[in-house]
Amino acid sequence: MSAKKLFEILVGTLAYLLITLLWFFCAVPGMWESGTEAALIAAFAGSMLWLTGTSSGIVYIIQRARP
Repeated sequence: MSAKKLFEILVGTLAYLLITLLWFFCAVPGMWESGTEAALIAAFAGSMLWLTGTSSGIVYIIQRARP
């Protein structure tokens, strides 16, 4: 594996982890604390968007790894 490809994988993984941590440990608790309907809908929609993106990424990686 080339150094460029390894760098891209590591940067992508770091970005995914940072986005996940920021969303679930900063944004969502703040939305839950405010308690408004709009904030709760936004927290739910954002979490579903995260779940869809994660699932799509996993499927992409599995399909690409097959010979």
